[in-house]
Amino acid sequence: MTSASIAFSPRTPISTKELFAGRWGQMQAIGDTVAQVGLHAVIFGERGVGKTSLTHVIAPVLAVLDRRKEGNAATQRLVVRVNANNTDTFASLVAKAMDEIYWLEDRPAMGLRPLSRQDRVTLRSAFGLGNDITIDDARRTLAQLPGSVFIFDEFDRLPKKQAASFTDLIKGLSDAAIATTIVLVGVAETVDGLMKDHASIGRALTQIPMPRMNERELGEILANAEKVIKVSFDDAARMQIVRMSQGLPHFTHLIGLHAVRAAAARHSRTITAEDVQKAFSDAVSQSDQTVASAYSTATHSAQPGAKYSHVLLAAAIAAYINGDSYGYFQPSHLVGPMTEILGRPEEIAGFNQHLSQFAEAKRGSVLNRDGGPRAYRFRFNQPLLPPYVIMRSIRDGIVTTELVNKMMSDA
Repeated sequence: MTSASIAFSPRTPISTKELFAGRWGQMQAIGDTVAQVGLHAVIFGERGVGKTSLTHVIAPVLAVLDRRKEGNAATQRLVVRVNANNTDTFASLVAKAMDEIYWLEDRPAMGLRPLSRQDRVTLRSAFGLGNDITIDDARRTLAQLPGSVFIFDEFDRLPKKQAASFTDLIKGLSDAAIATTIVLVGVAETVDGLMKDHASIGRALTQIPMPRMNERELGEILANAEKVIKVSFDDAARMQIVRMSQGLPHFTHLIGLHAVRAAAARHSRTITAEDVQKAFSDAVSQSDQTVASAYSTATHSAQPGAKYSHVLLAAAIAAYINGDSYGYFQPSHLVGPMTEILGRPEEIAGFNQHLSQFAEAKRGSVLNRDGGPRAYRFRFNQPLLPPYVIMRSIRDGIVTTELVNKMMSDA
């Protein structure tokens, strides 16, 4: 069923608001921020929670809000989105954004009509700016683009010294009440992880956290797919996909895509739990290579009967059942899952050394260890790893889907 890839997009960000599920609170916060002169936004959260997908629907969502407020005569708003990388500087990243805008009939535009290479004049060229754009250059130029929105995704990849210049730019735009909005997007548990150079910058920023999606929001992804490609997920299939995703829409899309294809292979438009189980194997095969490599590094052993795969699986289950808001779990939380997985009583002493090794470089540092002796707690360093571990364990016959459902239903 080739149409499945229309509704499910595990590899690329969702770019249309019709297929973008949940996150209504975050979108409303962005709309409110853009409506207030001098206010800017920072969107932050773990990898895999849908931050980039959110940035792709900002433009159409703002267009809808503008039409509601101004009617059909609403002016097209400039919304520019660029990605930062670890070789960027403040000047190069701002230049990258400005080069997305060209000058047409004495006004800035984006994509209104094709221009020949000879006719195209970028915003940077129109304002006579070179490669060494300063904070003041950026502030003065953005002042000429009222209502525009500049989104800098993967902002955490920008070197810290360069990121500090953006705090100065935001403060300058805010102090001068310039009606241009900066949106910074990056991986961080707190705003302090992205912005901490100005004590006063907080009042100029709307802080928009992107937590993991709840079950209702993940269910909306499946409901949207049902409408778009005319299929239906039965209750058991829906529950398995939502539960296995562990709040990460990436896995809802990945498992959903392969489950639909499994149903199509038997000429059915109803997706069952059996289709989902078949999808786990395909999802494992097509998961991010860095995740697969992390699993192999963590669990490899030449010793027969080694329990690394079993302990990592128990940790993934414990993170789902007992993890706190930051994903931390305690060694004692693995006792129940290990007992179920091995089919015999298991105590902390039987796997405590494995947990400690998972926090070491030799095992890829897949876990982060915090606290002191007798009070250690752990969490996965890669949010995408726990769902992968569980699906990989099912595929490899370490555990059955039924047992996983039994353990995860205790959450």
